[in-house]
Amino acid sequence: MFKIKLQLETIIKQSFVFVFILGAILFAPQISEAATLQLSPGTGSFSAGQTFTSAVRVLPAGKSINAVEATLKYDPAVMTVVSISKVGSAFSLWTVEPTFSNSAGTISFGGGSPAPFSATSNLVSVTFRAVKEGAGAVSFSNASVLSADGQGTNVYQTSAPANFTIAAASTPTPTPTPTPTPTPTPTTPTTPSQNNSEEALIFGDPPRAPEIGSPAFLDAEVWYKSTEGLFSWTLPFDVNAVAIEISSSSDNVPNLNKASIFEPPVDEFRITRDIVTDGIQYLSIRFKNQVDWGVTLNRKLLIDSTPPEMFDIIVKTGTTPSSFPLITFGADDKTSGVAYYELTIADKEPFRVTPDEAKLGYLLSELEDGTYTVKIVAYDKAGNLRESTKAILITAGWIKPLVVEEETSFWVYFTFVNLLIFFLIVTLILMMVYIWYEKNQIKIKEEKLRRETREVQDQMEKIFSALRDEIYDQINTITKRKRLSKNEKEAVEGLNQALEVSETLIEKEINDVKAILK
Repeated sequence: MFKIKLQLETIIKQSFVFVFILGAILFAPQISEAATLQLSPGTGSFSAGQTFTSAVRVLPAGKSINAVEATLKYDPAVMTVVSISKVGSAFSLWTVEPTFSNSAGTISFGGGSPAPFSATSNLVSVTFRAVKEGAGAVSFSNASVLSADGQGTNVYQTSAPANFTIAAASTPTPTPTPTPTPTPTPTTPTTPSQNNSEEALIFGDPPRAPEIGSPAFLDAEVWYKSTEGLFSWTLPFDVNAVAIEISSSSDNVPNLNKASIFEPPVDEFRITRDIVTDGIQYLSIRFKNQVDWGVTLNRKLLIDSTPPEMFDIIVKTGTTPSSFPLITFGADDKTSGVAYYELTIADKEPFRVTPDEAKLGYLLSELEDGTYTVKIVAYDKAGNLRESTKAILITAGWIKPLVVEEETSFWVYFTFVNLLIFFLIVTLILMMVYIWYEKNQIKIKEEKLRRETREVQDQMEKIFSALRDEIYDQINTITKRKRLSKNEKEAVEGLNQALEVSETLIEKEINDVKAILK
């Protein structure tokens, strides 16, 4: 019976090992092909006041993907975000425009690409400014990476947080610049106050160019239709004045206009419709300290708040009765230019057409005879739109072909993976049936053994009782004699001891068998 139990345990262990190996074969490829998000570089040491840039990257690990959404967290007390750039991104479409909040310490973005990719790619570039000494950690609080498998499977597995070390700002070593020693004249004696003024030393360097950012105007090379936004920056400790001006020149010097100087200095500037116009402009900012005015920053602003001009849809009929008409169209946008057109025919899904394709025209096709409404929406590079519609008569005599649904063959389900899964399920069922059968057989054998043990116990008790009575009768017959020899006495005592030992041993063996069968 012990051998049967040992065999059953061995079968169960082997079954679980077999199932584990099959599961690893089936699901290991899915685990290995998982995408990772990280920041590059993910480490670095910077001083308070410095700016640095880190790119958010996706590592598809061989998986073909086309969309990513993520939210990052950072400590705004240690470092803040200056700007987010989409230059060099693998995405051309954005479901969530890259934004940041220095009050909440969050960065959010979501984008996609019409063409799937499987190589490591940059998504956005984030420029940080070190604020104070501490550990600047940036982590992904929420993320998703969608596979280009037609089902939008989330293949995101893990992310690698970034850890930056922020040190205290270094104090520049003063470089004294002595002033010329005044030449005394006999008629004009120098007063003590004049000596103190002329002996004063001015040290240091003029300020560097400001580093500014704006949630409304993230990228200097992107057109925006909004005319409202806030630019902000961090003032160095020695700045005592700021010059700010909107200009049409990239070489503008804002401090030449006295009305543009803010003293005491400010750390933000709001763009409004009253001070900007459509087109290319520059936000000129310059810092001043005790030495002089510093380097001027001329930040480009691309603003286009006007939609494209009205345009017509021109229909050119075909040369034969069975030909479809050709439509041509073209909108004009003098500021940012037309980015693309969105074309909708009747109740069909809209699709995009580039300006170059629009110049060649679009040939209508696969439309039954009748009148259809064609709608074309022109979008400029800032996102403004202009819509134009036209009713077009189709007389090409085209008839929609009947679609015959092909019956799915039963044999298409006989793939390697399906057969492997089926084999695994059948194996598990057979194992369970076999284990159940073996357990029932063991129970039957145990019950039979219990019955046999009880019968052995009863028979042994009867046999031993009869033997004991017979031996006791013989002992009594011997002991009734008046005089027993020494050998007879020893024989009587030996029989008594043998009976007691035999009875004890038999009872012990029977009890051991009962204990095993419980």
